[in-house]
Amino acid sequence: MMIRKKIILLSVILSLISIFTPIIFHVSPYSIYQFWAWGLVLSFGLNSGEIGILYNNELEFLVPALFAACLIILGSVLTLYGLRKDNSKYVIIGNSIIIGTPILLALVWQLIYVLIVGYPTYWGSSGGYNYFLPSFSMFIQFIAGIIAILSIKIKLNHKN
Repeated sequence: MMIRKKIILLSVILSLISIFTPIIFHVSPYSIYQFWAWGLVLSFGLNSGEIGILYNNELEFLVPALFAACLIILGSVLTLYGLRKDNSKYVIIGNSIIIGTPILLALVWQLIYVLIVGYPTYWGSSGGYNYFLPSFSMFIQFIAGIIAILSIKIKLNHKN
């Protein structure tokens, strides 16, 4: 298998791993919470060291997160299809979806929490130690998409 195909396959693996890692974390005055796209939440007590596991049932969080997970799977399937058929167009479309998903998710959450729920902000600090930040999952989606698109770009440059 050519090195380019291995890089694209690595990007698919990374994007699928992003579904199984925390997507955001929330720092509050007493705990740090890690949120997964399908609703699992781990909490770590800052003072007591307690660890808790719960399920987040806030629909304004879960619906966009589950939709984002579906988009990542769609992007991965398109990338694999393009890899199998040796069609760069599908690889670029699939990885564009993978790159665009965390941006779309961040925008949707910001709109939901500011306009609908009425919080002053979702991302960043709203005063003190109460803020949400992107976690590993959002960053790995960017990395996966970019390395696959760059490998396609390298292939196209070598054809010319």
